[in-house]
Amino acid sequence: MSSLSWSEVFAYHRTRKGIGKRSLLVDRGESGYRNVFLPDGRILYQGEGKRGNQEPIGGNLRLLLAQQEGTPFRAFLRERPGLWRDLGCYRVEGHRYALLPEEGRWVYWFTLAPCGCAEAP
Repeated sequence: MSSLSWSEVFAYHRTRKGIGKRSLLVDRGESGYRNVFLPDGRILYQGEGKRGNQEPIGGNLRLLLAQQEGTPFRAFLRERPGLWRDLGCYRVEGHRYALLPEEGRWVYWFTLAPCGCAEAP
């Protein structure tokens, strides 16, 4: 897989937020979100909102609806500043709403599972 520039990712993703209409931005904590990369290829993706309890609105609602409808998202991984890798498509396999004890707030954790997709960015 070749690396992509931010401008290439942005042309597809169309927002600086992590959850777009048809794609997701993932990283290893640089954004302040704590995504967890599981050995089986799945990703535990922390929902949108860095302060207070996360709500089922905006990007979180988009992912909740995608879980119900089976809508896939293309995932882009930040390798380093300005350099991204297309991980392919993921579907929202499940979610949980859990307390982050160290921050004293409730957050969404979405389980993303790799799935095939034909469309290239």
